[in-house]
Amino acid sequence: MNNKVQTEMSKIEIPNELSERSKLGIGKAKSEMGNNNKKKWFTFAAPGLAAIIALGIAGPGLLSNQPPENPVIKTVQTSHAFDVTDPKRLVGWADNVFVGRVVKLSGTSDERGMLETQFKVEVAENIKGELHGDITVNQQGGYEGETLILVENDQLLKEGESYLFISRQNEEKEWHTIVPVYGDILINSEAHKEELLTKYEKAYQKEIPFK
Repeated sequence: MNNKVQTEMSKIEIPNELSERSKLGIGKAKSEMGNNNKKKWFTFAAPGLAAIIALGIAGPGLLSNQPPENPVIKTVQTSHAFDVTDPKRLVGWADNVFVGRVVKLSGTSDERGMLETQFKVEVAENIKGELHGDITVNQQGGYEGETLILVENDQLLKEGESYLFISRQNEEKEWHTIVPVYGDILINSEAHKEELLTKYEKAYQKEIPFK
């Protein structure tokens, strides 16, 4: 590429919101994980996919593991393929339901067309599935420069905190992707944990499989 072309390209301004969309995935988000990777569980709707592909501005290198002190917070809405507010359906969709403690943030990714953040989590107790030891939990959203992108305003997992996780496994990446909001319930006390265990154990007994 000659200097004249480089100079002209440098004059092109890329809107901030376009950069954000390049991380979040544009149009159809993904088909989710587990035993059947073809099952769609939700989609993102946003314009401008062709422009983003043409500009080629998406890339994991733009993501940061060092959160800014005062990020600009932006939220993204989703539409689900089933009623995520129904514990029986949510557990039926999931490969794993478990209690775990967040050890640390372990990475970021946007290779599937959306911004995602990975965390190392220590499994404490299973309701559904047989996870053990340390695993990688994948959460949609994360930091893009000075902006914190939250899916359904689902706050990023916090180091040292324990959650009830409801997830589906990505066997290729060995990740466990959680449902925004309803798949990462912060545990605030021992009594709260017992309440959640009872609730979701009952839901597991009457789960409605996702088809």
